[in-house]
Amino acid sequence: MLGQESSDKKMEFAGMEIQLYPAGTIINAKASWPLSDKGEFIGKLGYNIARRQNFGEHDKENGSGPGFTLAYKHYLKPDRYGWFAEVRMGTWFLDIDWQDNSPLRTGNSDISVFQPTAGIGYDFLLNDNKIKLGFIVAFGYEVNIVTSGEEVGQGGISLFGASLSFRL
Repeated sequence: MLGQESSDKKMEFAGMEIQLYPAGTIINAKASWPLSDKGEFIGKLGYNIARRQNFGEHDKENGSGPGFTLAYKHYLKPDRYGWFAEVRMGTWFLDIDWQDNSPLRTGNSDISVFQPTAGIGYDFLLNDNKIKLGFIVAFGYEVNIVTSGEEVGQGGISLFGASLSFRL
């Protein structure tokens, strides 16, 4: 087998990930733990930079904030590389500045966002299986679960991600 034995439940890979979506960018530090020869658990800590422009409830919505994601990745073949499907649940704590143009008004909303998504992708093992390079396309939904201030945008989301991890 290329990967570690499935009975080894220690952290296997750690690295960075960037996800792009039409209204922003997410940067994550991530780590993975093997669950079986085809499955792994992933934890991510990140920062979400939202540039919603007029995608939200107001004419302009921009902001950012920290968050975390928990995910399960299932590969089509053993050794945890190649084609995979992933389900994940993210939570973000965003500070959004907004503006309406007619009449001109501005404000700020602090939101807690729940973001379930599902995606498909491909992971490459490189450099004697010490490096994992991955790509994913994911789709899901953003739900504002707590809002302090006026309502801001929520709804469907599509993401494209790339990651680079190193075997520990």
